[in-house]
Amino acid sequence: MRTTIQILPGIKAIGWVDCRHLPRRVDLSAICGMTVAVLTDIHPIPFFDEPTCECQHRKDGAGYQDTATLKFLTDKELPRSATLGFVVTDVNGKSFLIGSLEAPRPQVECHQLTSVPSGDAAGYSYEIKHVALKSMVPCVI
Repeated sequence: MRTTIQILPGIKAIGWVDCRHLPRRVDLSAICGMTVAVLTDIHPIPFFDEPTCECQHRKDGAGYQDTATLKFLTDKELPRSATLGFVVTDVNGKSFLIGSLEAPRPQVECHQLTSVPSGDAAGYSYEIKHVALKSMVPCVI
């Protein structure tokens, strides 16, 4: 089995979108080399510490499969909608879409953190995983 991993050099911005307003089959557009236009509201997510975003490309039988993982800490709770997608912008100004109109949807895992007054910051720790043909889709916002 052959795998490669792509890790963003640094994250400048993260935002959530409603996947119901995305174009159809963004994964196929990305495979064809097209940049997808995100023509919906992007709701910024304030974050602290160092968020990480990586995408693992893996040969799966006769095809390929991508697994994108986004981790960040924030002080805001995200909506509990089943249609959340995410736009991540790196320090070079490149934006990537995680999520699509069609299934499978990104899996959102949230941990609420509390701490002692002189300890670590309290807030929410999010881990988003998305498995698709093409998971981190280059986009224009």
